[in-house]
Amino acid sequence: MTNNRAHPSPTHIHGTAADLTDEGRRILRGGLQRLLEMTEGLEYQPLPPERCPLPLSTAAYGGCADPGRVRDEVASRMTEDPVSVLEAAWALLELYESNQPDTPEYILDDGAFTGACFQSKRLNGWIAVMGAQGPETIEKAVNAKWRFRFFSGPPRATGIYVLMSMLARYCFVYGGVSPGDPHALGHFVEDFTPGVIVCRGEMSDLELTLSLAAMKMGVPAVVPPDYPFELGRQIRAAALDEVTEAVVAFPNVRRLLDIPEIPPYPDYCDDENMAEKFDPAAVIGDTDDSFFLFRKGRVEDPGLVTVSGKPKEAMGVIVTAEAEPLDAFDRAYIERTIAIKPGMISGVSPAFNGRRLALRLRSRTRFDPRKIGRVLVAAVRHEFPKIRKVSAEIIFDAGELAEVTGEVRSERERRHREVTGATEESVAEFVTCVGCSPFAPSHVCILTPQRRPQCGREYEQIKTGALYGWDDMSNIHHSALHRSINSFGIVEKGRELDADAGEWAGVNARAAELSGGRTTCIQLHSIDRCPHTGCGCFRLIMFKTDKPRPGIGIMDFGFEGRAPDGRSWRDLHYSLAGKQTPGVAGASPSYLRSEKFLKAHGGWDAVVWVSPRIAEIMGEDLPAGTDVGDSSE
Repeated sequence: MTNNRAHPSPTHIHGTAADLTDEGRRILRGGLQRLLEMTEGLEYQPLPPERCPLPLSTAAYGGCADPGRVRDEVASRMTEDPVSVLEAAWALLELYESNQPDTPEYILDDGAFTGACFQSKRLNGWIAVMGAQGPETIEKAVNAKWRFRFFSGPPRATGIYVLMSMLARYCFVYGGVSPGDPHALGHFVEDFTPGVIVCRGEMSDLELTLSLAAMKMGVPAVVPPDYPFELGRQIRAAALDEVTEAVVAFPNVRRLLDIPEIPPYPDYCDDENMAEKFDPAAVIGDTDDSFFLFRKGRVEDPGLVTVSGKPKEAMGVIVTAEAEPLDAFDRAYIERTIAIKPGMISGVSPAFNGRRLALRLRSRTRFDPRKIGRVLVAAVRHEFPKIRKVSAEIIFDAGELAEVTGEVRSERERRHREVTGATEESVAEFVTCVGCSPFAPSHVCILTPQRRPQCGREYEQIKTGALYGWDDMSNIHHSALHRSINSFGIVEKGRELDADAGEWAGVNARAAELSGGRTTCIQLHSIDRCPHTGCGCFRLIMFKTDKPRPGIGIMDFGFEGRAPDGRSWRDLHYSLAGKQTPGVAGASPSYLRSEKFLKAHGGWDAVVWVSPRIAEIMGEDLPAGTDVGDSSE
């Protein structure tokens, strides 16, 4: 291995009988011997996670290992081939840490763990620091430039357990890795989990051994130039600034999408002005003959703002953009998005009711309609930068308002009919979202007019963002699989394979591509064979159940009780999070009233139980005979 500080070594150590120097072999034997001494006479003790309280033992042995067996395995093989027993060393590490009184303080319970995994899409990754130099200095230097969460554990040689246990749990929940398959776990760790270790300062034989054990688990490492092992995915770095650059060089570390420069707002705009509160001294645009419309059309002079007449109470505003396709969904969403942006001007408070834009003005605010128009044009360009040709027209002239009002009303009605009448059959394309794939690589969200985002976001937000935006313009840090693409996408639905289940050939092909082959079939309206995958932000879960009778239950994320079959939200969440689980699927409340709702099962006729919030949403439309839970169940 070369000491390349720019790129990680491709060397892996999933195999055994790896070459070691005499010094490296001595260190490994010493570290393993110390681990045997520390665990003599110990039995495994419970740790906070309910679902996988001993993840490293589960990874290596398929469950809670027999301490004597593990110790015998390490003792019998550590002289001849110490690298081959590093997986057993995981279990000994866990045996020791499970007996330390302060370890539970560092281990996240199930809810906090899934929350940390979800939040990791806003980070470059997770780091644990090993060695005499504590994590504080490294964390300060690294996070001055990047965004990492540090899981260095208690300040002792075995503190690496905290990160290793997190990564093993991650593999079981989001990677579908089977217990007792350390090889598959190692590959998932190095490809998809966000963990990195940094070795800095003097390290004991035990720490060096555990650092190599972590690398055998697939965790990449930034190590000093004199690190004694030429194994694992590692980068050698001496100075602190080299460490700071090295931590983001590994393929499992997440990066922000590299997007072109976004057109700015005018200098007089400031987001903080949106929060201004005041009693308006005047209101413009809040009359029956006022209107606001974003439309598609030819733009001869991009950026042009025209004003007809002098400002008065009645005001018509038309923003025109030249782009394709700019269908009814796109136009309606862009209109709602840009309507509030004049509030970025100090002294202006906008209110949009879906038809007209009322501008409430603070006392002594000078009203400049051209400024309003420029902000609206800038809002389109900034929020939807792939739309390049935009103009705005502000109308105060009474005659012109009267002439245009009827036309605007008719166009808005046509747009509304197009949106409300859209079905999966009437559109040629569906929408995809992989915004949660940084932590859930098997998940691809498929969105249609009749099955909207599980997270509760607007279908239009993702569809329009796919066509005219760069990513979702947020701080999502992408994994290698999607590092160069927009989180939001459009997919041709292709040939219909199953009308009732909602399966389409084009969707399956795109899901396979976006998931790297991990998910190859998605049925939108069935939860039997290949239901929609889950991420972690679904607002409700639909699940097959035998109680109170065979059928489907529906639970919302806020329900604190249990379904009649005994499952809680946390149980269902773990079953679905980050993967495809036959018999379980997520959705948003909007899906409950979709004409396609669980069509393969007969819709609401198949539902036997709902949580109280679901019953509240359905109201009188909840079918008679549907059991409703309560929080005491």
